Amino acid sequence: MLLLLLIGVPFICALGAFLPLSNRVRGKLLGYVCFAHTALTAFFWKSLPPAEMNGFLVLDSLGLLLLSVVSLLFLAVSVYMFGYFEHEQRKNRTFIVCLLCLLSTMTLVSVSYHMGLLWMAVATTTLFCSPLISFHRTQQSLEATWKYLLVCSVGIALALLGTFFLAIAGHEAHTLLLPVLLKQSGSLSTAWLKLSVIFLLVGFGCKMGLAPMHSWKPEAYGQATGMAAMLMAGLVTQCAFVAIVRVGQICAKTGLYDFYASILMVMGVLSLIVAAVFILSERNIKRAFAYSSVEHMGILVLGLAFGGPGVFGALFHMLNNGLAKAVMFLTAGSVAQKYGSSRVDDVRGVIHVYPLTGALLIAGFLAGTGMFPFATFHSEILVINAAVISRHFGLAAVSVICLAIMFIGIGRIVLEMALGNPAKPMLAPKENARMNGAIIAAAILLIGIGLWMPHFFRKVIQNAAAMLGV
Repeated sequence: MLLLLLIGVPFICALGAFLPLSNRVRGKLLGYVCFAHTALTAFFWKSLPPAEMNGFLVLDSLGLLLLSVVSLLFLAVSVYMFGYFEHEQRKNRTFIVCLLCLLSTMTLVSVSYHMGLLWMAVATTTLFCSPLISFHRTQQSLEATWKYLLVCSVGIALALLGTFFLAIAGHEAHTLLLPVLLKQSGSLSTAWLKLSVIFLLVGFGCKMGLAPMHSWKPEAYGQATGMAAMLMAGLVTQCAFVAIVRVGQICAKTGLYDFYASILMVMGVLSLIVAAVFILSERNIKRAFAYSSVEHMGILVLGLAFGGPGVFGALFHMLNNGLAKAVMFLTAGSVAQKYGSSRVDDVRGVIHVYPLTGALLIAGFLAGTGMFPFATFHSEILVINAAVISRHFGLAAVSVICLAIMFIGIGRIVLEMALGNPAKPMLAPKENARMNGAIIAAAILLIGIGLWMPHFFRKVIQNAAAMLGV
């Protein structure tokens, strides 16, 4: 019952957060739930729990990776939030209720072994993200929310069609349970399965923000708080990525992995090119980081497409991307709260007035662009190395060029904000220890796994990569 407990407790506590409590009490409730969730997830690294609900809920190595990222980032948010709401006038009831519901649904994504249940869990994250985008109730944030709902709803509908086609392809199996589909892969209809793969990749790719379905990202991340943008960029997109990996398991078993990989290559390289083109004209730090997210999603799917060490690199990058987004967006949110803006024209000289925040802003830039010693450097190298090994030299060259352009584009914005002359008086008089502490912890962890990867951690990633069998 541990998996049901992990899913159910956050949802029950979300109902309790509806009660007329103070901001501080709700914040403590979120903190206790996140701490308990992280503790139980850490226990699963020692021993995976047995299957539950007749095999519908199973935690394997892939799910454990996603679940760990979910736990770490929600724990960081629960600490960061105390400092954030010291300078925020709005009530946090809706915000925390949605966060707890998101924690529950993302946990469900991690343990879903039924393709229909997995679709439902990924789709539900869209509903709970929407109020987080429009938290400040401005015209721009409401427009961004509707754009997010419209685009992602189309993606969810396409993924639902793909799930229906998968059910038709496996009509002899009489179920969408993943182990049954893999066991009876020989009886799956190839034509229907190909159609299913197309719709599933496009649908879940829309949730990931892969080009050309990426248009919601700059708008949503630009208007959301740093916490909400971090959870969307570091977790919601990766829930969709895990769904794509599950599709890859089926394709690998049925001999359609080349077909699956060819679609991912197109979407991946297009995401890198689009991000590199649009970053050059961007002047808003959150929107710039949104294009960085588009780039990172491209790296993830390219790693799957290249196979071999690329799969290991993609799964390693899944964890690294989450931690990097924590450093990037939480710092951007801190800057936006202090200056009342995320635009370069309004924010300059951060490091002169807020030395630690300015340093963290530069650290977020280095982490997001894959610079040593951050672990994103290693995972990106693994993916590019996989492109060379698989003799996709053109794609390797395009990837390196796009990564270089992203480094220049984001660096131009961040360095101007951090090192320029102070632009105007600040709204918050001093640094906040809790906000900075959450960011520093994420940065240290990202550097730590970049410098040294424990054997048990490597083993889990290898086991998850072996599930694709490529």
